[in-house]
Amino acid sequence: MKLKHYFLLLAVGIVLLAGVALFATFRSHPTLFYVTEGFVVLILFYLWYFYRKTIRPYDTLIGGMELVRELDLTTRLAPSGQHETDIIVRTFNDLLGRLRSEHLRLEEQYTFLNLLIDASPMGVIQCDLDGNTTSMNPAAREMLSPSIEETIHALPLGEATTVRIPGGPQLFRISHLSFPDRGFQHPFFLIESLTSEIRLAEKAAYERVIRMIAHEVNNSVAGIIGSLTGDEAERLTALSSFVSRFAEVVKIPQPQLQLCDLSEEVEACRPFLENLCTQAHVHIDFRLTDEAVPVHLDTVLFQQVLINIVKNAVESIGMSQGLITIEATTPATLTITDNGHGIPPAIAKNLFTPFFSTKPQGQGLGLLLIRDILTSHHCTFNLLTDPEDHLTRFTIQFPHK
Repeated sequence: MKLKHYFLLLAVGIVLLAGVALFATFRSHPTLFYVTEGFVVLILFYLWYFYRKTIRPYDTLIGGMELVRELDLTTRLAPSGQHETDIIVRTFNDLLGRLRSEHLRLEEQYTFLNLLIDASPMGVIQCDLDGNTTSMNPAAREMLSPSIEETIHALPLGEATTVRIPGGPQLFRISHLSFPDRGFQHPFFLIESLTSEIRLAEKAAYERVIRMIAHEVNNSVAGIIGSLTGDEAERLTALSSFVSRFAEVVKIPQPQLQLCDLSEEVEACRPFLENLCTQAHVHIDFRLTDEAVPVHLDTVLFQQVLINIVKNAVESIGMSQGLITIEATTPATLTITDNGHGIPPAIAKNLFTPFFSTKPQGQGLGLLLIRDILTSHHCTFNLLTDPEDHLTRFTIQFPHK
């Protein structure tokens, strides 16, 4: 109950007592009645003055405190009629107005920041003081993988590291940072994809090296091959051919995309793939859906990718009786599975890097060619051996149009 309510009860009580006193005085002493009546009027006037000067300003200030406690920044205090109190009321109303403007400004900035984080291509993961994840933006959800989660749990505050996703070309930079809020440092993680930047830097580097080597070797070979015969000439010719293969890697044309059916394109390549597998005594199984799987691709470049993948699978199987399965499914996914020797996790981290190969005579060009062609088609892909069934799968997901 507010103070003014107690005051009203007191005033009512005094009025009732004064009424009884006036009635008794009037019956016993009529003359004294008028004196008592004047005294009662004086008391009532004093009560009114006391309410106006003390109780009403006090209630006004109490109302202001309640507005602050309830964070009501829209309501304003009404003047009390008391000069000193009205100065406080005006100051308080001005303060509420400033607080409301600042609150609106911070709310707009907070909304803008949330929209910016949601639209950011960088992954943002926010954590509580105990390190538990409280929220993440769409980019973080898309990037998150077991390798990234493992790195996040082990990364100390204030440090950054890079992570390569096993079996794929993706490379990410992860930073463990913090921001101050209410006197505490709140941790968060930034995940930045470095795949395209690293790929372009790698490509620019090996383009320069390959062109320089090809130019020097071919010039030297051309100058002396005419004077040689027999095995020496053949070796120099093989060397020239070897270097030319490297040079061809940097000449991949831009894909000429056209709308195709994925199953039909795989079917068109069936004779080449079957011949490749038959020579190695490997059975190939095509599991193509009757449902149309529309994709945009360059058919010539796609055939190069498919042949290289199957060739690698055949070489992984060796001379044993093996099985390769090619499966096209919706939405726009192609999976090539083989039961070869598999890919150890340590090797899976280095796949799709320039000139990396596990073959004794390999130059690391096949996966490099596949990577660049699929990347130019904006595909996502990975090459991994399942630890449960021990099958190796090359999975390609084409972009949705």
